[in-house]
Amino acid sequence: MIIKIYLSFLLSMLLTFNYTQDIHTTQIQQFDYLYNPALVGNFKGTYRANMSSRSQWSGLNKAFQTFTFSADTKLFNNKWKKGYLGIGISANSDNSGNGFLKSNGINLGISSLVFLNDKNDLTLGFLSGYNQSKIDPSNIQWATQFNGLYYDANLPSMENTTGSQVNFFDISAGVVWGFSKSERNIAMHDETSFKIGIAAYHLNKPFMHKELIEDELHSRYTFFGKGFIGLNYTNAALVPSLLIQSQGPNQEIIAGMYFRIKIKEASKYTGNIKESALSFGGNWRYKDAISPGFLIEIKEYAIGVCYDLNFSRLTPATNTLGGIEITIKFLNPNPFLYKGNMPSL
Repeated sequence: MIIKIYLSFLLSMLLTFNYTQDIHTTQIQQFDYLYNPALVGNFKGTYRANMSSRSQWSGLNKAFQTFTFSADTKLFNNKWKKGYLGIGISANSDNSGNGFLKSNGINLGISSLVFLNDKNDLTLGFLSGYNQSKIDPSNIQWATQFNGLYYDANLPSMENTTGSQVNFFDISAGVVWGFSKSERNIAMHDETSFKIGIAAYHLNKPFMHKELIEDELHSRYTFFGKGFIGLNYTNAALVPSLLIQSQGPNQEIIAGMYFRIKIKEASKYTGNIKESALSFGGNWRYKDAISPGFLIEIKEYAIGVCYDLNFSRLTPATNTLGGIEITIKFLNPNPFLYKGNMPSL
């Protein structure tokens, strides 16, 4: 018990007094705006909405509870021959250390895509955000409150701590190159598509200083790419992704690969059979975890589930149990109505 109390306290202190880090998701393909603002409105379709719930290291006193939402759409897609605009809104909430540190944010994004030719395009995007971080030390379990047998909240903590809250604005920017090649004929299903870009978040480096919080939010630099590779004369495809990002002294590398199979074609007359696809695979986070998962697509809807199996230095405390992440996506129009086999990349 005393070890669990110590680990929870240590984790909370690290989150507070080390350089602040942004939230992230394991299913990086589903929340691309977190890794490049130029991907706001940059997808196959008209508008989409995503929701995600993530619980990480729940055995360590609910170390991370993260909730995210985003919605974006295109403007002038049918009016401008050379490109279109994308706009979007997103919100996130991150609770750490059993409510010790709470962070909430809302972001507005805009992008501009230009068609370079029939296969290539270039997009520039910006994201502005309003964020709030709050510390509530009332839920900390101090070592002095361990009576020798169990934790006793009635014992004095012998600590003089108060809560703190800071609010700040920031701005981010990114650029993305896109490549798309349609299938050569209706039976080949050999479509290929990639989106690759770089971005910088928190360009203004907001400084947070108020009582307990004394922290600088470092700029975060990212390289993010995702793709779709149709396998000739099959209903299957490979869906790779790669994220490399750096923020202050922290770095992260996530590489993923999913195998996607289109399961059903829609019934042409009755409509009783709904189009569907299944993807399964996973992501690998360098020196941290592997994350097997799957994604089910049915008409405009999709649900993805993955689970982190941790093998970092925290493994003795987590017993390899990292956390579960569930993502729900809505896309309009129905992606299966497009010619070919490609999802909403």
